[in-house]
Amino acid sequence: MTPTLLANESRGSSRSVPKTSVLVACPDARPPAYEAVIGFAQATTLDRFVTGYYYGGHGPVSELARRYAPCHFHRLRRQLLRRNDRRIPPDRVVSSPSFDVALAIENRLAGRPDARRWVAAHRTRRFDRAVARRIERDRPDAALLFSDVGSEFALPACRRLGIPTILSMVHGDVREEREVLAREAVESPDYFPLYLGDGQLDRAAMDWLHERRLRDIALADRILVPSEHIANTLARYGTPRERIAVVPYAADVGRFRPVDGKTHGAGCTFLFAGGITQRKGIGYLLQAWRRVKRPGWRLQLLGALPSRLGPLADDLKVEGVEHLGRVGHAEMPARMAAADVFVFPSLFEGSAVVTYEALACGLPSIATEASGTVARDGIDGFIVPSRDVDALAERMDRLGGDPSLRAEMAIAARERAEAFDWPRYRAAVLGEVTNLLGH
Repeated sequence: MTPTLLANESRGSSRSVPKTSVLVACPDARPPAYEAVIGFAQATTLDRFVTGYYYGGHGPVSELARRYAPCHFHRLRRQLLRRNDRRIPPDRVVSSPSFDVALAIENRLAGRPDARRWVAAHRTRRFDRAVARRIERDRPDAALLFSDVGSEFALPACRRLGIPTILSMVHGDVREEREVLAREAVESPDYFPLYLGDGQLDRAAMDWLHERRLRDIALADRILVPSEHIANTLARYGTPRERIAVVPYAADVGRFRPVDGKTHGAGCTFLFAGGITQRKGIGYLLQAWRRVKRPGWRLQLLGALPSRLGPLADDLKVEGVEHLGRVGHAEMPARMAAADVFVFPSLFEGSAVVTYEALACGLPSIATEASGTVARDGIDGFIVPSRDVDALAERMDRLGGDPSLRAEMAIAARERAEAFDWPRYRAAVLGEVTNLLGH
């Protein structure tokens, strides 16, 4: 009998229709992965969630820490809880803490590229094998794999066993990133070393990762992408549109909310949030700021600075620029809601969740198509071309100088965010699995 995603019974018969079981694999705690798992769990179709470290909330180590170092434990627990969600059944989680241990080792090998490259490949391939073993053991009806985790072992295992696969791309098309890198090296040589901030731009490691991602695309039956920009880029490089589904991400619209009674006056605070890197377009933003800055306006940069500032050393001294540093998870909604305009001129993304959170806080957005934002040009923000300092400066000047327009777009921004909440995302992912299985 054909499996179904719904817990139904046939009319006039006591025989149950078998449910579909879906395995999800993602080694980190990115919200789209957890939300997809929650959706499958709520539909009672979750086979297993294969991930990296997952905090169970209890156990002998936790109990010892709670008893003998309560202050340290409570601080650490706030971080650990980001690797836990009460809506995910603990018995469905397959945790691989070794992935996180290897990642920590990798981060300490910045000066040793060969060793760093070996550790990165080892942790990725090890996780890939673990996913493949679980697939071979459980034989789920479908597998949802997030980028980078299945191209060598898990996806081929699904092909061999006849298990339909869905790839969730959490990044843009790597062929586009190659174009971005080549252009940045020529057009922005001063900022190019900051492309990944403190992350080492190891082209050999990047090529290895890019090849894995291209195999992901080739092997998956269905490809979920978070933006039309990525869908169009994949199609431009030859992926059939019928294999691509656009499923935008979301914001927690309960946590991220506008400030009650907020007024819009002559002063204006522009906010950038994310990695302060050239991949996020930071050099172009600071060039635009030099053109538009005026008394009463501020440009706040929320995120960690790279240890080697390069041209940012002078940029940060420009009048009105404020570096806020890293902000804790709990503090982020208030920091964001206090601003007036969100600016995110990224060059290469999947679909940055921070762009949804800014809309949820009622911030008109100025962003690029590459950012993956769901903001609509001229309605709840402006979409500008990547690297176009003139367009970026013009839109910043327009929004900053027109409080009425900001107020109008702020209302539209919140309404737009409410249309892209996580329950909608969970239902969309569930629907794509249903469609793939032929229902």
